[in-house]
Amino acid sequence: MIRRYFFLLVFLVLLPISASAVDESIVLTGDVQMRFGAAFMAEGEYYRAITEYKKYLILFPDGRQSDSALFQTGRAYYLGLEYDSAAKAFAELRSRFPASHHAVEAAYLEGVCNARLNRLDKAAAAFEAAAVSKTAAAVQPKARLGRSLVEFDRDNLEGTSNELQRFLVDFPVDPRAGNVQTALSLLPQDGQLPRKSPLAAGILAAIVPGSGHMYAGHYGDGATALLLNGLFITGTVVAIRQENYAVAGIVGVIGLPFYVGNIYGAANAATKWNLSVRRALRDKLAVTLDYNF
Repeated sequence: MIRRYFFLLVFLVLLPISASAVDESIVLTGDVQMRFGAAFMAEGEYYRAITEYKKYLILFPDGRQSDSALFQTGRAYYLGLEYDSAAKAFAELRSRFPASHHAVEAAYLEGVCNARLNRLDKAAAAFEAAAVSKTAAAVQPKARLGRSLVEFDRDNLEGTSNELQRFLVDFPVDPRAGNVQTALSLLPQDGQLPRKSPLAAGILAAIVPGSGHMYAGHYGDGATALLLNGLFITGTVVAIRQENYAVAGIVGVIGLPFYVGNIYGAANAATKWNLSVRRALRDKLAVTLDYNF
């Protein structure tokens, strides 16, 4: 009888401890694991969040939130500026879970990542996949705008115009429709940007030093090239007329690199002019559309 009372007493003493231990324990479920990742995401600890989401995929390979874990992994990479890894995660999600409610947004973000990595063909394909979807209305217009800028970056002005026109057809009541109309008016009607020929600039510079730079709009550089080369050419000619061939040779040899550099510099100036025109229009389009990737 005494022994029974003793065991009862021990049980009553240990019961709170046992209950406390149960209260403090954590059963690792898929929901709990996803919460770990979400907590790190909220704190901006993207790489720790990636670890937690990858743990979910390892511990629960067939879990009902596998698509969400993959999507959040991609988002964490994206927010951490790891665009290549983000693009791979989004592509894997779309491949493994094409019916996921994250698939369309994943396609859009995959397009953004590839555009920032200058992988324009992949970006165009991903944006198009998002734009034609019928399940994520908020993403579709952005995807069409993304595709239009990708076409511009691919030097396809006709493609840019076509994508903007498709935007107006597909999303006529979108608040950005007016911006798209304005952006269309900025594009050259013949589909060609004004340009300077590097070949013509080089030929002009060879005939009259400095003229190639002036053709390319670099008037200060052109004046400098004309003055320097003029001095060397004049010095060489004067020395030859005075039959001072040694001096003429020295002056000519010293001046030759300036003459050749004037030709290459003029061609480069024309190339830079073309790039500046393209860049200026690209910036105007992005500002007008109120969109960039």
